[in-house]
Amino acid sequence: MAAYKTQAGPPIGLPIPKRAADLRFFKMPVTDPTLPPASYVTGALWGLFAISIWVGWILLTRFGVTTSLPPFDLTALRFGCAGALLLPIVIRRGFAVRQVGLPLLAAICAGAGVPYVIIASAGLQFAPAAHAGALIPGTMPLWTAVLAMAFLHERISGSRRIGLLLIPVGIVIFVGAGLTNLAAGWWRGHLLFLLAALCWASFTVAMRRAGRQGLTPLHAAAIVSVVSAAWYLPVYVLVLPHRLTAAPWGMLVIQTVYQGVFVAIVSLYAYTRAVGILGASLGASFASLVPVLAMLTAIPLLGEIPKPLDYVGIAAVTLGVLLSSGAYQALVTAMAPAPTRKTHLDPGMAHAKAPSSPEN
Repeated sequence: MAAYKTQAGPPIGLPIPKRAADLRFFKMPVTDPTLPPASYVTGALWGLFAISIWVGWILLTRFGVTTSLPPFDLTALRFGCAGALLLPIVIRRGFAVRQVGLPLLAAICAGAGVPYVIIASAGLQFAPAAHAGALIPGTMPLWTAVLAMAFLHERISGSRRIGLLLIPVGIVIFVGAGLTNLAAGWWRGHLLFLLAALCWASFTVAMRRAGRQGLTPLHAAAIVSVVSAAWYLPVYVLVLPHRLTAAPWGMLVIQTVYQGVFVAIVSLYAYTRAVGILGASLGASFASLVPVLAMLTAIPLLGEIPKPLDYVGIAAVTLGVLLSSGAYQALVTAMAPAPTRKTHLDPGMAHAKAPSSPEN
């Protein structure tokens, strides 16, 4: 199979397909490069809705772990709710062991399941939400590129190289600021954020290969949620410390619904709708907004005021994500005059047959 350029997935969502064969596991049509303005507006609204959920997850998790709900509790609420809601899909379609193989399935469940949620939530105990918004989705393209080159033999070219070089610049700024203030303990959160991004990048690469074998995002989300709930909840109840009984009921309801419904299910639907309308690269452009929005919304909601260097670091990471995701090329293509506009998909897709319409 020919190699293709690396493209990272969304911070809380799923990997972004590049070729027509990869678009099939999203069950979406290839975007028409001559879409009317109304369609772009519709796609943009779906994309903004998706990233608002991702940013909300960062803020709500930060609030939970710094008040009444440690990471173990939040993980139990998320997968307990999502596992119960998505169980019918697994009952109907199975665990896809024969379809994708046990090693690949284990990588998917580990990368997007309990380890990712606990590590990311634990990081938010030590570092501000703005740092999580920059380091988790920001470093994901970098980790994904490394893993994809190693395991999928993908190549990186053009502006994506520049983007992947800018991301470490932002990381150095954030990590450097944390090392200059060891008493604050930010460095612990930064390390956990980088590890969380590595977990999700592993899921992204594993899903690319599984997607070629027909595993859809919704089916994968269902498997991750059900498998995580099946093994984690007994361990949580019998072994791990938990403070659910001490938390306010209102907070438990909000965290359960948001973590288990909006993050695990609704954001997936919203993001896939955006990609289905705008195309993979242009849909990916919304991921670059997460660091900025997380920083800005954390100011009034959590009272976390960024340091001057934080703005520089977030700017570097945001620009890096925009370039490395291929979103920059897609935006240029979308803004070009209609007579000269070219499709933003790879040349290898020019002669590919478009897959069927999405299933609603």
